[in-house]
Amino acid sequence: MESTARIVQLASMIASHTEAINDYLNDRGFRTPSFSLDALDSPGIPSDAVNIQAARASVISACSELKDLLTGPRNLLKFQWTDYVSVKAILRFKLDQSFDVDSSTTFKKMSEFSGLDERTVRRIVRHGIINHRFFRENEPGVITHSALTAILAQDPAARNSLVVELDEFWPAGVHMADAMEQWPNSEECNETGFTVANHTTKSMYDFFADHPDRGGRFARYFSKPEPVAAADEILDNYDWAKKRKMVDVGGSHGAVAIGIARRFQDIQCIVQDLPGPVAEGESRLPGDLKDRVTFMAHDFFKPQPVEADVYFFRSIFHNWPDKYCIKILQNLVPILKTGARIIIHERVLPGLERLDTADAMRAINLDVGMQQLLNAQQRELHEWPELFRRADHRFHYVGAYHPEGAIRWIIEAEWQDEEMGGTA
Repeated sequence: MESTARIVQLASMIASHTEAINDYLNDRGFRTPSFSLDALDSPGIPSDAVNIQAARASVISACSELKDLLTGPRNLLKFQWTDYVSVKAILRFKLDQSFDVDSSTTFKKMSEFSGLDERTVRRIVRHGIINHRFFRENEPGVITHSALTAILAQDPAARNSLVVELDEFWPAGVHMADAMEQWPNSEECNETGFTVANHTTKSMYDFFADHPDRGGRFARYFSKPEPVAAADEILDNYDWAKKRKMVDVGGSHGAVAIGIARRFQDIQCIVQDLPGPVAEGESRLPGDLKDRVTFMAHDFFKPQPVEADVYFFRSIFHNWPDKYCIKILQNLVPILKTGARIIIHERVLPGLERLDTADAMRAINLDVGMQQLLNAQQRELHEWPELFRRADHRFHYVGAYHPEGAIRWIIEAEWQDEEMGGTA
């Protein structure tokens, strides 16, 4: 007897899991997903509903695979080269902000608002409707908001994120292969798809320093608050109670250090970053923590001036190629005391056994994204011990731990003087 065809397996999985999700939402009086104006921003499934969250992830994955199978390899090779053209135009000319969320408009009114001719508005808006569910046209020529454009019109952070992704990240990706050809195997931050796209010889961060409007948009993109679980990962899963002094290197406004100081009363925390974030962090610091959390302007490409028990790096190393990460570690060496710990809090690229998960796709996409912007990278688990070894053989790799449900891994090394012996 022949095995069940994959497309039937997928269809059955989609049907059964979708029914379970629908029953869950109905039983609790939750609204079912839609794209109507009053739709929920997300399906509204609580994070603690583990089975339903897993069912949702399975449905999304299965739908994608089923769509690809029924599209077929030859048609999958066709590149949708107009895909996000309408979205960029809608954002650039603020068509999503041209009328109130609870009202309607016409192509003519959008034309008058934007300065674009009516025919151009019509073709751009209809492209957005059919490809991205931007706007709705239930009557000929009468445009209302969809759930997506309603979010853009009312949520500046969501709108800014999409602008940054399309105006900064996308052009860099288009030119990444050009940069790879021009500078083969480069580890320089100014030899990237971003530098080609922007006709510059500067790295992305140096370029943004010269273009404060774009730099400000980029900074706001990363100022979004993280879920509480992500903020608590490092607090709940490391033994801070035994430490007396930690340095949060590149710690921005000090969110991690403040969390540690609040929970562990005997630890001193120093937050290091460039002068701007340090000044902002100091201005926000709660008064009751000023005796245990301090801020210091410091460039981690210069020697570390503070002796501590722990040096903490959160999402720092993925911004830099190996040669620069090695320099960051080597700049710690002169001040390190025996037993000092280095903690790196980062995503880790998945192994082959997890490549079919949504988390794996996000990590791999981010890895390529770091290359197109900075020639930087996410790293696989086996690459971390080697990075420490290349920096100095006295860094002894302790191991890595991935808290359940966490975004990042906790990667740790210990500094040992040569006379102590041991193996990395």
